[in-house]
Amino acid sequence: MWTAEFEPTQERLATGPTSLEGEFTATLQGGYAAVDLLREALVAAFSVDEQGTASGDQEKEVDLRLRTKHL
Repeated sequence: MWTAEFEPTQERLATGPTSLEGEFTATLQGGYAAVDLLREALVAAFSVDEQGTASGDQEKEVDLRLRTKHL
């Protein structure tokens, strides 16, 4: 298990598909805007399947499955 903390910014870096060896899962948790920004970045680089969500007043949690994106 790896954990990481990300600070959302308005700066955008162009990314293309990224190769993975196998499938990975990711749980994103935080403020609505921050989770949505990180999810968008992951969708640009990987094939993303949403496995589940939970929402609260100030935060949301999203469980994702990541695989290599095939164009």
